[in-house]
Amino acid sequence: MFSKILVATDGSEHGSKAVKAAADLAVKYDAQLTIGHVLLHGEPPSAFRRMTEVEHLVREPSVPKPDSANVSSGLIAYASQAEKDRISHDVMEALGGRITDHAEEIAKAQGAQNVTSQVAEGDSANRILKIAENVDADLIVIGTRGFGPLKALLMGSVSQKVTQLATCACLTIK
Repeated sequence: MFSKILVATDGSEHGSKAVKAAADLAVKYDAQLTIGHVLLHGEPPSAFRRMTEVEHLVREPSVPKPDSANVSSGLIAYASQAEKDRISHDVMEALGGRITDHAEEIAKAQGAQNVTSQVAEGDSANRILKIAENVDADLIVIGTRGFGPLKALLMGSVSQKVTQLATCACLTIK
């Protein structure tokens, strides 16, 4: 029934449940399983930054030596911001790699054999849909998240958009 399955994960509990469900289906249908992750935007949370620093996943910043030419031109501040942006991006890439590596471990522990992963940047829902298109997925598995007691039945905006716009079957996991 399914030959190519995409599971989208963000590393959350719902994402891990989605990986387990997708891996079970991949085993049952002897399907190819692709793990997709879309990098977070903006400044990474301090816990992520610290993890990548402790585990030496991101190169230390290089700070230019001040001299009269680059101080007066404001080059130091620009280089510093560019370096901060690079480090933020590197942190998010390192985290994305960890998330997909962990998801692959989960999938293989469930018995999935043909497992690959893809990490993308951009709008989460659109990139998940693009990965699904690129791998010719016939099923997308994605986790949902609750927003509290009154909204527990609502899906997260990413999973909702994916299920509405996908051209293949979708399975959402709570």
